Amino acid sequence: MTEPLGVAVIGTGSIANAHLYTYQHSERARLAAVVDVDKARAKDAAQRFEAQRVYTDYHEALADGDVQAVSICTPPFLHVEMTVAALVAGKHVLCEKPVAPALAGLDAIAAAEAASSASFSGVFQLRYGRGAQGVRRLLDEGAFGRLHMGIAETLWFRDHDYYDVPWRGTWEQECGGVTVSQAIHLIDSLVWFLGEPVSVYAQAGTFRTRTEIDDTTVAVIRFANGAIGQVTSTVSAFGPERARLEIYGTDLTALSQGSQYDATSELFALGAPVQPSAEALAARMEAEVPATSRMLHRPAIEDFLAAIAEGRRPTIGVDECRTALQVTTAIYKSAMSGEVVTLPIAPDDPFYTALPPAGMALPAVRDTEAL
Repeated sequence: MTEPLGVAVIGTGSIANAHLYTYQHSERARLAAVVDVDKARAKDAAQRFEAQRVYTDYHEALADGDVQAVSICTPPFLHVEMTVAALVAGKHVLCEKPVAPALAGLDAIAAAEAASSASFSGVFQLRYGRGAQGVRRLLDEGAFGRLHMGIAETLWFRDHDYYDVPWRGTWEQECGGVTVSQAIHLIDSLVWFLGEPVSVYAQAGTFRTRTEIDDTTVAVIRFANGAIGQVTSTVSAFGPERARLEIYGTDLTALSQGSQYDATSELFALGAPVQPSAEALAARMEAEVPATSRMLHRPAIEDFLAAIAEGRRPTIGVDECRTALQVTTAIYKSAMSGEVVTLPIAPDDPFYTALPPAGMALPAVRDTEAL
């Protein structure tokens, strides 16, 4: 086995804990450094996860010869800048979502990766859940027949204190609202299952939160195979938080059974016109699909490390990130324009380079007196 890869984790917010923990316990990696502009936070993370060095400037980590890869866990507006700099420095990159605020940012990442000896991967951990792996296997076998519908619901709650963090709640720094900060994972899973998206119609707005970004969105996606997807997302679900992913075909349906934050972690419930056939498929998936860590970041990060060790492209590369970002961008464009948006969004479209473009905004639906 090759020597463990020296990894630096940039940013020590809550999501960084999953990265730090996985690297600490992986045979393929060792924590060479932790980076945060807040030195006390960086030191605390380094101590808890046994990292070797602490930096407050990510450029120092990129100049460290002992660092061969980085996990970027900073606020979204920094992702493109840091990813490009890391790739230019020859460091492999794993980046949290949203990878880029606009599609042009992905072009910059793709160009930097093409010119680098290093590789890039995004984090869409729901693909690695046992349930998602089982559905993917059944799709590849043709067990669903003709796909005709998919449902992705992210119904969560975020209070006002959540948005009091300085970078949250703005287009400039959070780079979008519930669509890209919470719902994007189920959106990615939906398009991974249903195929190429070709059009989007959406309605969105800010109804409750004290922000300028969306807190509620409903979208309809048409796919190249004719299937229809429904995406419903909010951070104003006062009841039990939940997330749901459902796939409907002419011969089989699959309904997620995981928790609100790990919807794909459990095998999906299967249904068919002839129930014994669904039961047989469910029994086969139980026997054939291996269990994965309940912390789905772990297999996602391990895939990143394995891809580097094996000299292959990561499972979630620029192209996979681009598909998800095309859909989320189209949701915003449709909600702001009131029109059906045809995909892919072209480079000459104002939404390709900025979100939102000058002169565009979500409909004014917020009741400011209730806030």
